[in-house]
Amino acid sequence: MDEQLFKKRLEELAQTAFMNSVYTHTPFLSEREQSLFHEMRQELSFADASLYGGHEDYDRCIVVFGSKEMFGYEGEIPLACAKISPLFKKFAETLTHRDYLGALMNLGIERNQIGDILISDGEAFVFCFRHMAEFLCRELTKVRNTQVETVGVDFKEIHYRQEYSTKDGFVSSPRLDALVGLAFGLSRSKALSLFQSQKVFIRGKMETRNSYQAKPEDVISVRGFGKFRFQELGRETKKGRFHVKLQIYK
Repeated sequence: MDEQLFKKRLEELAQTAFMNSVYTHTPFLSEREQSLFHEMRQELSFADASLYGGHEDYDRCIVVFGSKEMFGYEGEIPLACAKISPLFKKFAETLTHRDYLGALMNLGIERNQIGDILISDGEAFVFCFRHMAEFLCRELTKVRNTQVETVGVDFKEIHYRQEYSTKDGFVSSPRLDALVGLAFGLSRSKALSLFQSQKVFIRGKMETRNSYQAKPEDVISVRGFGKFRFQELGRETKKGRFHVKLQIYK
C-alpha cells in the first residue's frame, strides 16, 4: 500500500463530500488503513467522518464522509450482508474463514470490497457493499466441495454473538505489552517485538507504545495472533501486582 496515495484519496473523498453536499465512502479498510485514517481524523473533521463495519466488533470497516447535520438529509449506509448456507447440511464440510475467503477471491473479488466474514452454526455472514451482495447471491454456489446457497440479508438484523474464552492473570501494571504477553502466552521480548513490527492495534488504531496504559473495554488485536478485550482491572496484591481479566476472541 502506498500510504501517501491512500491519504490523498481520503482527502479527496472528504473534499468531495464537503464541496458537493453528497455522502462519499471508502472501500473496506484494513487495520493499517484505519490507523492511517485515525492519524488524519482531525484534519478531515470538516467532513464529519463515521466508521461502519456492520457489527460491533468489526475488524474491517468503511469510512463514510458526511452527516445529516452537514447536508440536511440522512444518508443510507451502503452496506449489505450475504448469508452463505450449505444446501445439504448432512454432507457439508466444516468450513473455516480461510475457506470462505478463498471462495470469494476465486470469484475475482478484490479484498477491499469485502468486510468481515463471521461464521456461526455452519453458516457464514459476509459484510459487503450492496452490489457485491447481489453478485454473491448470483455467483457463489460452492465453498471447497460444499454446495451452498447465498442470500442477501439486512445486516442490521444480524444478531451475531462473538464467542470468547476468558483468561485471568497477574501483571505489574495494565501496560499494553504485559496484556499482550498474557493474552497469547508470549515472553516480554516477543511481545515487545510485535510493537516494533507495528502489529498491535487498539480498535483499528496502531499503537507502537508498548508502555501504553490500557483501559478496561479496550479491544486489542495483534496481527498474526488474534484479538482480545481487556475486560477488567482487579485488585492489587500485596506484592504490587494487579489481577486482570481478558476475553480472548475465538
